[in-house]
Amino acid sequence: MNSGFIWFLRILIIIQSLGYAAKLAAPSALNSFLLGSMGDPFVTYLDRLVQVFIWFACAILFWVGFLKVPLRSFVRRLDLSLIGLLGVWSFTAAIFSWLVNPGDPFHATDPIGHAVRFVTPLALILLICCSGKGQIGKIIWILRWGVAGTFIGHGLCALWLKPSFIDLVIGTMDLFIGEDLDAYSARQVFAEAALPIIAIQDFILVGLLLLPGKRIKTIALWMAIWGVVTALSRMTAYGWDFWHDLALRICNGGVPFFLWAYWKAQDSTKISS
Repeated sequence: MNSGFIWFLRILIIIQSLGYAAKLAAPSALNSFLLGSMGDPFVTYLDRLVQVFIWFACAILFWVGFLKVPLRSFVRRLDLSLIGLLGVWSFTAAIFSWLVNPGDPFHATDPIGHAVRFVTPLALILLICCSGKGQIGKIIWILRWGVAGTFIGHGLCALWLKPSFIDLVIGTMDLFIGEDLDAYSARQVFAEAALPIIAIQDFILVGLLLLPGKRIKTIALWMAIWGVVTALSRMTAYGWDFWHDLALRICNGGVPFFLWAYWKAQDSTKISS
């Protein structure tokens, strides 16, 4: 695979991880889970330790990206280990977000809805280590399933009218149309009507993305655009201070864009040959 594609996934992981680091200014889900048994000083120290580790890992990943080092070298092994640990943190955050909110159907979707966040580091590790075209095809399928999981999770939250999703729609409308207290009820009605339609769209996109033997580039491109739009809504609704919520979701649109670009490059290669 072209090194540019590998670099793209690396940058996505770095941006996402910086979002996780910034988010750790507030207590993490793991912090909340351990608070009762470990006490506040320990869990606060744990959050700070993870935050520093993520900063360190991002710096190393960016630096190593410029190096051409053997797979068995210490530097490459360090690189792969850090990518893996960042993926583990993404998975851990999703699991504990669910566990610390028992009975909450929206947080119960986090292990699915965050899938693309921890699948992307796994895919990057496999791409760096793989040596055959057949393996690349399997890795692309891993990414497709990761994107599918995220769209399913978000689609379920939209279908169930997640309150924060309603706030995102209303907040974004307030930004582009202007705040109007008299129009708040009408905008809420619009948001509640739009979210189930968005959910159906998400489920259809997943079905088309996962069609066996098919690579529908326009579907991947639309999922990329929609992933970026929904990630940006955190800032359009709440302001620039929530940039980390955008960074956390960079893979929502970035990975579908990766799929589109990779499939497009493959088609171009076939035509030229």
